[in-house]
Amino acid sequence: MKMLWPVAASLLLAISGCSKASSDAPAANSANQATASDFVSTPIQDISGNAPESVRKAITEHLKIADLPAHITAIVPTEMPNLYWVTFREVPPVFISGDGKFLLQGDLNKLGNGTVTNLTEALNAQETKRQLTAFPEKEMIIFSPASKPKAVIYAFTDVDCGYCRKMHSEINQVTAKGIEVRYIPWPRSEEDVAKNKAVWCSEDRQSAFTTATSGLSVQAPVCDDPVMNGRRVGMIVGVNGTPAIYDANGKYLGGYIPANQLAKILKIDSK
Repeated sequence: MKMLWPVAASLLLAISGCSKASSDAPAANSANQATASDFVSTPIQDISGNAPESVRKAITEHLKIADLPAHITAIVPTEMPNLYWVTFREVPPVFISGDGKFLLQGDLNKLGNGTVTNLTEALNAQETKRQLTAFPEKEMIIFSPASKPKAVIYAFTDVDCGYCRKMHSEINQVTAKGIEVRYIPWPRSEEDVAKNKAVWCSEDRQSAFTTATSGLSVQAPVCDDPVMNGRRVGMIVGVNGTPAIYDANGKYLGGYIPANQLAKILKIDSK
């Protein structure tokens, strides 16, 4: 996770600066920022997970004291004593101590017999999978192979992004490998919001997406589109540039990936 959680909270409704690679960090747009005080903390009884009530109360109260009262969705214990994995409705998950006084971002590694296991990676993938499967398929733009898919990927995308355009220019090569591509909108700038909305409001979204990623203009009536919802979900799972590709289990695969390499990563027949 490359973005500090408090910063993510302030950027929730902001639009990031333009980036051409998935590793680029977003820049704030102060005109559209939301502050932590815009959020209302979650009632303890609405928080899922098997953390004791005393822990849920302590974490909720200390986030409020720190003026970071985002909506908590779950608090679950980790393998490290007194350290909990906390997920939110608006921002990426973090680790918080049982007394609520310490917030930790980054990798939690477990040292074993000749092994080092990254516990954060598995927790992040689990939450990402939950977010991706909850995002309605009807709000994605899906390109499927001719036969039954061998693998499915989710790609947060911006029709005005250079590497997103490169990725989509090779969509036939990707689907020929048996890979289904599910695009979720993630505009990188305020100007890009309108461009993505036009695509997602088009009657034929697939054709509109191909047209837009070819550099041509798309016009469509205003509709109840999923663009900012896609942006919100991307913020939660830690997207900070496009394209951002995830597998069906919520594992982050990277930015632009050529079809042959993508097939190898997904461990499917790459012929």
